[in-house]
Amino acid sequence: MTKRRSCRRTIEEEKIHEKAVKMRKMTDEQLVHYVENRVEKARSEGRNESKKGLTIMKFLEELSVPGTVPGVGAATIEKLRGFAKEEGYIE
Repeated sequence: MTKRRSCRRTIEEEKIHEKAVKMRKMTDEQLVHYVENRVEKARSEGRNESKKGLTIMKFLEELSVPGTVPGVGAATIEKLRGFAKEEGYIE
């Protein structure tokens, strides 16, 4: 892969490059705080575990409508529901 000249970068590529350089220059402590803040921000925006559980439940409910997916019957849906409960995806 050949090196790309910086004068030929698009605006999006330049933004990504600036972020990457900024992250590479961070100390370990700064990097840990940065990642922790990003995780907390994602949780506060609604990407938390309870939201995932609701999405999975909605998915299983929509699957249970007859004829939605050919070949997927009530037994398969119950197996999926049981697996999701065992693995902690839903309560």
